[in-house]
Amino acid sequence: MSLAADTAVREEGGKRLATLSRNWEIWGPNGGYVSAIALRAAGQIAPPDHRPATFSAQYLSAGQFADAEVVVEAVKKGRNAWCINVALSQSGKRFLQAQVWTTNKSEGPTKQDRAMPEVPAHVALKSWLELFERKDDDGPHFRFWDNFIGKPVRQRQVNDFDPRGSVLEEWYRYLDFAPGVDAFLDSARALVLIDTLPWPAYCRGLKEQPDYIAPSLDVTAWFHDLPGRAEWLLAVARSGTAQGGLIHGGVEIWSEDGRLIASGASNMLHVARG
Repeated sequence: MSLAADTAVREEGGKRLATLSRNWEIWGPNGGYVSAIALRAAGQIAPPDHRPATFSAQYLSAGQFADAEVVVEAVKKGRNAWCINVALSQSGKRFLQAQVWTTNKSEGPTKQDRAMPEVPAHVALKSWLELFERKDDDGPHFRFWDNFIGKPVRQRQVNDFDPRGSVLEEWYRYLDFAPGVDAFLDSARALVLIDTLPWPAYCRGLKEQPDYIAPSLDVTAWFHDLPGRAEWLLAVARSGTAQGGLIHGGVEIWSEDGRLIASGASNMLHVARG
């Protein structure tokens, strides 16, 4: 399994196609994974000196593990910024629509008031696999998590209540990934985590495991810097707001050397299990 291979967009029969892989399954194809396909599709038509600036997507329905048609259109071609629309469809039904801003801008102010949380470096931590042996009664195992090595900052059980509230701090390294090769693929690493982590962060602040799920309605990511050669990314997720059937969460992604790589947020819809 590979993020690069599983998000590839190819041309075939006069169309752009992508194959949704079961390697990224959580309640169906993971939304962040599908968004990563859309981000890479935008990168195919953006000028070669551009990088992603903003990504915003709406999840219209769940995709299927099969080929999807990818339609990409540049709707604004500025000197320093392009706006690109992306739609993914299966059997004539659109299940994701996205808008991507790209830019080649490199000059401007440099400022970062936010500092990376003071947490142990990943080399000082153990992975989930090292900390906990999986048991038969742990519940379903989603293949999505097999794409990473994850190292929690706080050594705790998977479903433990966190007295700090709905907060998650973890280091992640993608398996079978060569960083620093493609700006859109590199940024896709952050996008997948921004989409995925609000829900597990929310569950950390609950004293009992919920009898409902909360699929994402949308996701927005703002890209501040490129990860470059950084292999490990620190994700800090907070999801302390739930009201009126909606759960909101935000995520920051940091590099090993303290750079804020990306930030983003999403709204999730309360759905009863049944």
